[in-house]
Amino acid sequence: MPTKRELVIEQLNLMNKIIQEANVNIVTCGHCGSVNLHEIKPMEQEQFITCYDCKSELELCDCPDFFYSGMENSSIYDEK
Repeated sequence: MPTKRELVIEQLNLMNKIIQEANVNIVTCGHCGSVNLHEIKPMEQEQFITCYDCKSELELCDCPDFFYSGMENSSIYDEK
Protein backbone atom coordinates (compact mmCIF):
# COMPACT_ATOMS: atom_id res chain seq x y z
CA MET A 1 0.00 0.00 0.00
CA PRO A 2 1.39 3.45 -0.91
CA THR A 3 2.38 5.88 1.83
CA LYS A 4 0.54 9.17 2.34
CA ARG A 5 3.54 10.99 0.86
CA GLU A 6 3.49 8.79 -2.25
CA LEU A 7 -0.24 9.42 -2.64
CA VAL A 8 0.14 13.21 -2.38
CA ILE A 9 3.00 13.11 -4.89
CA GLU A 10 0.66 11.26 -7.26
CA GLN A 11 -1.93 14.02 -6.76
CA LEU A 12 0.71 16.67 -7.50
CA ASN A 13 1.69 14.86 -10.69
CA LEU A 14 -1.95 14.74 -11.80
CA MET A 15 -2.36 18.43 -10.98
CA ASN A 16 0.69 19.24 -13.09
CA LYS A 17 -0.90 17.31 -15.97
CA ILE A 18 -4.07 19.40 -15.65
CA ILE A 19 -2.02 22.60 -15.68
CA GLN A 20 0.07 21.53 -18.68
CA GLU A 21 -2.71 20.08 -20.78
CA ALA A 22 -5.71 22.23 -19.87
CA ASN A 23 -4.01 25.40 -18.61
CA VAL A 24 -6.29 25.27 -15.55
CA ASN A 25 -5.40 25.54 -11.87
CA ILE A 26 -7.36 24.56 -8.76
CA VAL A 27 -7.42 27.15 -5.98
CA THR A 28 -9.36 27.90 -2.81
CA CYS A 29 -11.31 31.11 -2.35
CA GLY A 30 -9.53 33.41 0.07
CA HIS A 31 -12.88 34.58 1.38
CA CYS A 32 -14.99 31.45 1.91
CA GLY A 33 -12.60 28.56 1.22
CA SER A 34 -14.55 27.05 -1.68
CA VAL A 35 -12.55 25.18 -4.31
CA ASN A 36 -12.48 27.05 -7.65
CA LEU A 37 -11.02 26.31 -11.08
CA HIS A 38 -9.40 29.12 -13.02
CA GLU A 39 -7.75 29.42 -16.40
CA ILE A 40 -4.07 30.32 -16.22
CA LYS A 41 -3.31 33.48 -18.21
CA PRO A 42 -0.02 35.27 -18.99
CA MET A 43 1.41 37.23 -16.04
CA GLU A 44 1.04 40.57 -17.82
CA GLN A 45 -2.75 40.16 -18.00
CA GLU A 46 -4.75 41.40 -15.05
CA GLN A 47 -6.40 38.42 -13.42
CA PHE A 48 -9.16 38.10 -10.90
CA ILE A 49 -11.10 35.11 -9.68
CA THR A 50 -14.79 35.44 -8.96
CA CYS A 51 -15.80 32.74 -6.53
CA TYR A 52 -18.83 30.80 -7.72
CA ASP A 53 -19.97 30.30 -4.11
CA CYS A 54 -19.63 33.66 -2.34
CA LYS A 55 -19.28 35.81 -5.49
CA SER A 56 -16.20 37.60 -4.08
CA GLU A 57 -13.87 38.98 -6.73
CA LEU A 58 -10.31 38.29 -5.61
CA GLU A 59 -6.80 38.72 -6.95
CA LEU A 60 -4.87 35.52 -7.68
CA CYS A 61 -2.65 36.09 -4.64
CA ASP A 62 -5.75 35.89 -2.43
CA CYS A 63 -6.65 32.41 -3.69
CA PRO A 64 -4.08 29.80 -2.62
CA ASP A 65 -3.40 26.80 -4.83
CA PHE A 66 -5.21 23.67 -3.66
CA PHE A 67 -2.14 21.59 -4.61
CA TYR A 68 1.26 23.27 -4.50
CA SER A 69 4.88 22.37 -5.07
CA GLY A 70 6.53 21.25 -1.85
CA MET A 71 3.37 20.22 -0.02
CA GLU A 72 4.62 16.63 -0.05
CA ASN A 73 7.34 17.69 2.41
CA SER A 74 4.82 18.57 5.13
CA SER A 75 5.03 16.54 8.32
CA ILE A 76 1.32 15.71 7.97
CA TYR A 77 2.38 13.14 5.38
CA ASP A 78 4.85 11.41 7.72
CA GLU A 79 3.81 7.84 8.39
CA LYS A 80 3.48 6.92 12.03
